[in-house]
Amino acid sequence: MFKLRIITPEKILFDGQAHFVEFKTVEGAMGTFQDRIPLITALSISQFEVEDENGNRKIFAIHGGIEEFFNNTLTVLSDAAERAEDIDVNRAKKALDKANTDIESVEDVVKRRELELKIQKALLRLKISQKRER
Repeated sequence: MFKLRIITPEKILFDGQAHFVEFKTVEGAMGTFQDRIPLITALSISQFEVEDENGNRKIFAIHGGIEEFFNNTLTVLSDAAERAEDIDVNRAKKALDKANTDIESVEDVVKRRELELKIQKALLRLKISQKRER
């Protein structure tokens, strides 16, 4: 077991023991158990899956950020993250529709990238909400 904390500016989403976590960095998919070598890495917009101390699976939407594993403690810092059960599916669908509509008429590179990120986040929310319903 190792200590896991998932923290956003608004709240601590998870603070407890974990047996295993699986996540996606900007360089690719990873997973970790206890006693790994120290690590600091950038997270991509992706699913973050936790097997807690009781063997229960918990799924989070992580909207980028960083994580550090040191001394059997994994700390995730993200501007935005959500538990699967907290995702508002209707809101995610509306955000996806709006971003897809808006991106068609945008030529500015920065605005286009912002809309692409909104699309990624909405798609992640919808994907995770489907896993929650199984």
